[in-house]
Amino acid sequence: MDTLARNNKLIFLVVAVLVAALVLDTSLIRIYSFSSNSQSLSDIRIGLFLAIAIAYVAGQYLLLEFVKKKTREIRTKEQLHLKIIHRVVTIVQYVLTALIVLIISEMIVTSAYSILLVTVVVGISYTLAIAMLGLLAQRFFSWFKSNRNSVVLLYGLSGAMLAINAAFTFAFVGVILINSVPYVQSYVGASQTPFIAPGSLTDILNYPYIVSTVLSFMISWVATIMILRHYSSKLSQARYGVILSLPLVYFLLQFLPQFQSIITALPQSESVFFLYTFIFTFSKPIGGILFGIAFWVIARSLGRTNTVRNYMIISAYGLVLMFISNQAVLLVNIFYPPFGIVTISLMGLSSYLLLLGVYSSAISVSEDSKLRQSIREFTIAEPKLLDSIGTAHMEQEIQKRVLALTKKNQHDLEEETGIQSSLTDDDVKEYLEQVIEEVKIERRKP
Repeated sequence: MDTLARNNKLIFLVVAVLVAALVLDTSLIRIYSFSSNSQSLSDIRIGLFLAIAIAYVAGQYLLLEFVKKKTREIRTKEQLHLKIIHRVVTIVQYVLTALIVLIISEMIVTSAYSILLVTVVVGISYTLAIAMLGLLAQRFFSWFKSNRNSVVLLYGLSGAMLAINAAFTFAFVGVILINSVPYVQSYVGASQTPFIAPGSLTDILNYPYIVSTVLSFMISWVATIMILRHYSSKLSQARYGVILSLPLVYFLLQFLPQFQSIITALPQSESVFFLYTFIFTFSKPIGGILFGIAFWVIARSLGRTNTVRNYMIISAYGLVLMFISNQAVLLVNIFYPPFGIVTISLMGLSSYLLLLGVYSSAISVSEDSKLRQSIREFTIAEPKLLDSIGTAHMEQEIQKRVLALTKKNQHDLEEETGIQSSLTDDDVKEYLEQVIEEVKIERRKP
């Protein structure tokens, strides 16, 4: 096994461990109030919290190193200032790690932790996420001005809505945390659910938080459909449809009146409430995982030397980790230890992965569309082709010219953005044959 394959397998394992740790982190929040409060169970909780924190520290370091190596070429371009962004993200993640270590130290020394520190962690992580997602949206909108491509527009809207949702999430959770107890003691056996008064600032923020959550998920789903349909020919239609339909169905199910009527009709016991909240706590994480799987499957179908493959993989990791880590709302219930704080600390890093991967993949898809259009226009406009369409020699001549033109355009793209096109010579030849066949059919018509 070569070094590249080993590195890819290692980072896949790292992401899998991170996903498992974060899912465990959020799961423990939901079962917290339904479990006993014995001293032995309290020790287990603290042990699990420490294990999750260790997985986070090691995982984020390896992720940052992986991205640094895979994006060395694109980071040489100055349009997006990725060198500076990478340094900022690295520094922020180390600051968050230091704050989590400080929270753990507080618990060891004083058997309590400061809510202010938790609020600072949420603020730093979500501020970085808002900046990354806002930059993602800005780049796509600026790109759309010169390249009217639907994929570019949808990802601009997706990035903007995800940034808006992150802002409302931070505001909603921040207001609640600031107005809660200053310190959480170890003797607190159950979570402390805050009271939200009708008409209060928290109550006002709750509505835009919910609306932006739904819209950000749906727009991201549509954008994913659009970017992956360019590669769907490499998959069976049934497989493609199932992979991309499941997350939307699962997410929207909780908002359907018919489903809510079924839940209401059930006996309103603690177990029913637990089952409902536990299942739909994972609607966004599972959506992110399935989005990530879609990108991963497409990446696997591309050649190992294809640069876009790396960006598709980074997109997959970014989508999975962002939808899992965007769980700050779970912190409104106060826990000891502070489960959920590790999960939301990856919000900024995952948004950075999304910025890198989706931006690069979407630009490549957009440029591939332009390249195909230029191939079509050149072929149809070639006067000799119209007169000698049945001549094999002429077709070979056109093929040479098209390949030369395409290589020049691909080189210009790489020089401008640092991103290679996913079109290979075989792809160009195959598409050229389709265009020539269409021209032949047109000329046979009376």
